[in-house]
Amino acid sequence: MLTVITPTTGKPALNDLIASVDGQTIAGKLFHFLLWDNVRDPAARPPADYVGERRLNLVLPAGAGRNGEAPGSALRAVGLMAAMTPWVTFADDDVRWEPGHAEALLRAADGRQWAATLRNVWSPDGEYLGVDRFESVGDDPGRTVPYEMYDNNCMMFRRELGSHAAFIYRETREYNDDRLMYQFLKKYAGTPGKTQAPTIHHTCPDRLVEFFRSNCARD
Repeated sequence: MLTVITPTTGKPALNDLIASVDGQTIAGKLFHFLLWDNVRDPAARPPADYVGERRLNLVLPAGAGRNGEAPGSALRAVGLMAAMTPWVTFADDDVRWEPGHAEALLRAADGRQWAATLRNVWSPDGEYLGVDRFESVGDDPGRTVPYEMYDNNCMMFRRELGSHAAFIYRETREYNDDRLMYQFLKKYAGTPGKTQAPTIHHTCPDRLVEFFRSNCARD
């Protein structure tokens, strides 16, 4: 039913993501792509060590994982074109899922072409910063930022839409691929379904800790 696309360097948090994908209530309906180039975290094992019954590695040429300031974006484009399931989502290696995450997204997407969820945000040191109800919420009137977006990890969409939008990920050189994809989906995919609950845990980079600490809700 659902392809999960993960650009990765093999950092330790990848193990937590894999465990959470394998622990989904509908794990038997998921297929997981891990996409690599030549960049490796010092703690990474060889890509072949991460293979599973429903998990495949795609190792691309050196430098394929970065287009300017868009890390992983070109790898996501490859994953979008390789997916064969009806639905596609992203799961970066700084994310882990609640057990019912995939099922909740598919339920929210019933009768629609895409769906979105909320995220719990954590610092790299393990501090819980709260629920993002202010930024990665699309055009929700409760957002407190002047722009609209969903984080890559919060969206699920029909495979056909991903195929059409792969060029967005391949060609952007800015740190904005999720915002561009959101704009594409809002224009062409209609109104998204929403889980109305935080179903993922996302570790933010150091530079954004204060941003999320100041703005996330504690519920």
